[in-house]
Amino acid sequence: MADPIDLNLDAPSDLQDIPELATQLIAPPEGTYPDKNTLLAAVQAHGKTHGYNVVVKSSSTPTEKKPGRTAKVWLRCDRGGHYRPRNGLTEETRKRRRTSRLMDCPFMLVAAGSPGIWSLTVLNPTHNHGPIIEKPRQVPHHKVRKGQLPALPYDWPHDASFTPYTTALVIIDMQKDFCAPGGYMEYQGYDISAAQVLIPKLQQLLHAFRTGGFPVYHTREGHRPDLSTLSSRERYRSCNNSTGLGIGSQGPMGRLLIRGELGHDTVDELYPLPNEPVIDKPGRGAFAHTDFELILRNKGIKNLVVAGVTTDVCVSTTIREANDRGFDCVLLEDGSAAAEPALHTGTVESVKMEGGIFGAVAKLDDVIHAVNNFKAITMKKLAPQMTA
Repeated sequence: MADPIDLNLDAPSDLQDIPELATQLIAPPEGTYPDKNTLLAAVQAHGKTHGYNVVVKSSSTPTEKKPGRTAKVWLRCDRGGHYRPRNGLTEETRKRRRTSRLMDCPFMLVAAGSPGIWSLTVLNPTHNHGPIIEKPRQVPHHKVRKGQLPALPYDWPHDASFTPYTTALVIIDMQKDFCAPGGYMEYQGYDISAAQVLIPKLQQLLHAFRTGGFPVYHTREGHRPDLSTLSSRERYRSCNNSTGLGIGSQGPMGRLLIRGELGHDTVDELYPLPNEPVIDKPGRGAFAHTDFELILRNKGIKNLVVAGVTTDVCVSTTIREANDRGFDCVLLEDGSAAAEPALHTGTVESVKMEGGIFGAVAKLDDVIHAVNNFKAITMKKLAPQMTA
């Protein structure tokens, strides 16, 4: 009688041969084990290491009528063996219910024993196929609801409220001090190339939001010229680098991260329009010690598309602050950057944890498409009125 638990060990169907890697596959060594489960685990681990899967095809166990029967388990390569008609099922029906196709691989093992000792015997060590690998798993396609755009781990915004009346673009700290040569970031000893690569991408994003009628906000990190907003720890920390220069120090574009200086201002390519509020913040987050929340509440904004630099510091801090205030944020994975790639990747992953603990993550092109799609639908609705 077959053991139903063992019969569930069939391998998945997403396996394929690799002819160019065909080779003599190695059978597991014969030996003894303390129990059946340990034996099965060792055999299956050996198979996977050497490019094939071992599965249980049938087994026998002692019964009341046959108490002296030796417990046995017959093991085959996943690519071999036929199912016999059993329990009212024809062979064709059983094939349809299997999770892998049959190729009649001659490989076979038998495990037998009693409590305390199980032995493994190789009946036929040969295979008639090469190693197998898993095919890439296809992500199921799903249709995004109206009022949303594709994102992970959930389509954004969660309540399908993507409109210019509820959704805004927030461009974080695309300032010369962070993005241009001779700025604060270079004096910290970091490569600014990732930030510079962002500029043409954000130009496209900014154009889409502006022409689509969506509100846009810009942030800038910086301090008062008298340094009254700069703590002693922050001053010390910012100078803790090989140059010894930090916030307030003189640089080619004026004093580093000081309001009113050339380096503090937004890069020319992304410069704010007169109707686009600029949030000057003394720290990392756009909400701490600013009126940003008041501005958003007055406008009725509840969804924030966040892009800019740096992903792991000011972008992340702003998203976390917004999240605690009830805003639904989406981070643009390819619309933000950090000084080091690992910091960018780690921050992106942290946003998606626990079902979207801090929000969702999307691609820049998907956001632009959603904005343009909203604009097209709006223009189509307005066309008859404009004609009249």
